[in-house]
Amino acid sequence: MKCNKARVLMSAAVDGELSSTEEQQFLSHLTKCKECTEEFDEAKKTKLIIKERVVRFKAPQSLVNSIMQLTSLSQRETV
Repeated sequence: MKCNKARVLMSAAVDGELSSTEEQQFLSHLTKCKECTEEFDEAKKTKLIIKERVVRFKAPQSLVNSIMQLTSLSQRETV
């Protein structure tokens, strides 16, 4: 694998979204390429920082119910 392909796969690798074959090829590339390894380490750190700073809110049950009703109505209309 070349660096260009590794960089394309990097985001998916950080998120654990590679197929087993892609992951194997990607990790193999990292063992041979210091630059990509450093970039991958930085991408993982960035994801961790973002994850720690994201504020999550629980939607009010009334909103959830409204969405579920609209979804149900929409599905009936398409059938």
